[in-house]
Amino acid sequence: MNIGFFLKEPHKTTETMLYITASLSGKRIKRSTGVKIKPSNWTGVKVKTLAADSESKNLKIDKVVNIFKEIEREYLLKNIPLSKDILEKEFDNRIKPKPKTISKSFFDIFNEFIEIGKDSKSVNTIRTFNTCKKHLKAFGEEENLEITFDMIDLSFYDDLLAYFYEKGFLNSTIGKYIKLLKTFMQWSKERSFHTNIIYKKFLVFKDDSEKIKLNADVVEKLRITDFGDEYQNIVRDIFILSCYTGLRFVDIQNLKPENIVDDFIRVHIQKTKENLDIPLMKVSKEIIDKQIKMYGRIKVPTNQFCNREIKKMFAEIGFNSVIEFTKHSGSKNIVIKKSACDYLTMHYGRVFFVTNSLVNGMGEEFVREITGHKDYKSFKKYVQFSKEMIAEKLLIAWEK
Repeated sequence: MNIGFFLKEPHKTTETMLYITASLSGKRIKRSTGVKIKPSNWTGVKVKTLAADSESKNLKIDKVVNIFKEIEREYLLKNIPLSKDILEKEFDNRIKPKPKTISKSFFDIFNEFIEIGKDSKSVNTIRTFNTCKKHLKAFGEEENLEITFDMIDLSFYDDLLAYFYEKGFLNSTIGKYIKLLKTFMQWSKERSFHTNIIYKKFLVFKDDSEKIKLNADVVEKLRITDFGDEYQNIVRDIFILSCYTGLRFVDIQNLKPENIVDDFIRVHIQKTKENLDIPLMKVSKEIIDKQIKMYGRIKVPTNQFCNREIKKMFAEIGFNSVIEFTKHSGSKNIVIKKSACDYLTMHYGRVFFVTNSLVNGMGEEFVREITGHKDYKSFKKYVQFSKEMIAEKLLIAWEK
C-alpha cells in the first residue's frame, strides 16, 4: 500500500483541508484527515514544527496513517486479500465508528422530515427540501462520506461551503440550503435522533435579491393588450388579478365563486393557514366576473405555463430592455445579463401590489392586512421602488 497526501487548495494563503490517499493494486481511495493547514506550513509529509498547533495536527495525521497501516498489517497476518472496498469500509469504521444508537440513516430521517412536512408545507417548500437533500447526497458521494449526524461539525460546514462554491452556487442559494439543514438538524434533535448542537454555529448568509421594478404604466399596458390567444389572455388576467389583490398564484388557483362575497374575496391562505378578507377593486372584480361568466370558475393554467407565457407577453409589449445584476458566489462576483421580461414570474404581481399600494399612499399596516405578512422583514422583500418612483417622491417632498 502506498500512502500520499494532497491539499484541497494548494495555492491558498489561508488554511485548507489536507487529504490522504491510499493506493492498493492500482486503485486509490481518498479521505479527509480532518486537519486544516496553510500550504506554506506543509512539508509534504507533516506540518512544519514552527507552525501553530503543529504537534496536535501531526498527531492527527499520524493517527490516520496508522489506521491504514494497521488494516494492512492485520489482513497480511490473516492471509486475507485486501481489496479497495474492504479497505474503505475498515477505514471508515475505525476513523469514525457508525453510531449504534440509530438504526435509521441520516437520509432515512431526512425523508421522514420531508414526508411529515407535506402536511403543513407548500409544494414549493417540499420541492426545496428534496433539492437540498439531493445536493447533500451529491456532496457526500463526491467526498466519499456516508453522512451521519455526528459528522455535522464546522469542518463539515466548511467543506460543504467549498463544494457549493466549486459548483458555482450563488450565496443566496447556499444560504437557503444551510438554513434548511439547520432546520432539519433541530427537528431531528428534538426527536432524539442525535445530540449534536454544533450546527447552531453555522452562519446563514444571503445576498439581497435583485428584482425587476414594474411601474403602473407597464402593468396597465399589459392589462389592456389583447394577445389574440385565449390562454395568454387568461394568464394576463391572472397576473393583473394578483397585481390588484396581492394574492399569491397558488391562492388564485384555489379561488372559487363562493369566495367572492359582496366586494371582498374571503379566502383561506394556503401558505400561512389564515383567513383574509381582500377588498375587490373595479379591475379585479371585472376579471373575476368575466372568468366566472365564461368558465363558471376562476380558470388558472399551471404555474409553469403561466411563468413561461408571462415572459413572452411582457416582451411583446416592449418590456425587454437588457438588465444587468451582480450576484455573488463566495467572494466571486457573477454578472447576470438578461432581458427584463426574462426575470419575470407570476409572483411579480404580488410584488407590484405591495409596492404600488405604498407608492399610492396606503399605510404599511393596511397593506399587510391584505397580504397577510406578519412582520416587516418578510414584507420588505416585496417592496421594490423603481428609480422613477423614488425621484417622483423626492421632488414632491422637496418642492412643496
